Order: sequence, then C-alpha cells, then structure tokens
Amino acid sequence: MRCEDVRPVLAELAEGGLREAGDIERHLAGCPTCSADLARYRAVVLGLNALRGVLTDPPEGFLGRVLAEIPESQWRAYLHRVVTDDRLQHAVLSLGGAVVGATAIGLLWGRAARRAMSEPAPRSA
Repeated sequence: MRCEDVRPVLAELAEGGLREAGDIERHLAGCPTCSADLARYRAVVLGLNALRGVLTDPPEGFLGRVLAEIPESQWRAYLHRVVTDDRLQHAVLSLGGAVVGATAIGLLWGRAARRAMSEPAPRSA
C-alpha cells in the first residue's frame, strides 16, 4: 500500500474505534511520514473533543447588535446576492468553514499556552 492510498483515510482513523488490522495499519507501521500525519490528526481530534466543555453562548442580543451596524438596504441586497449566486454561496460557506477552523485552532492554541504557563518549570541540577 502507498502513502497516496493511506492519506485519504487518516482523518477517519484518527477518530478511533476498534478495527481489524489490515493493509493500512501495516503501512503505518513502516511509514514514519504517514504515522506522523496520523498522530497530528489524533491531536486535533483530542483537542476539539476537549473544547466541548469550553464553548459558550454569545451574549443576549449579539446578533441583533451586529446586524444593526449594517444598513438595512445593504444587508437585504447582500442576502439576495448570496441566495442567487452559486459561486458566492460557495465562497460564503468556505469563509464560514475557515472561521470555524481558525476559531478552533485559536482555542486549542490558547488552551495549550495556558497549560504550558501553569506547569512548573523543570529544575536544573
């Protein structure tokens, strides 16, 4: 089995679950690159699972305040354009996905930084 065959299933493998060892696992045992990629996927999955208890709801009225900043005539025009233009729909969805991903990475990074700051420094001899 080649790396090109294994890479598409690494994210699925990172989520865990018991499965019978097969060609993919044999490839991972002998390929340090794919093994490292799988380890990175697993770290992201573990980090995202840890965020479940950290999520908070936005303050009351947040969406209304944000929408109030946009003149009504403009947001209606923007909304109509997004609804009718397929390319713009894809762009908006992609941007939304990027924002969610960046937020998750930022939260993981911040959490790791807090954890590193709270750990005692190693003593030198």
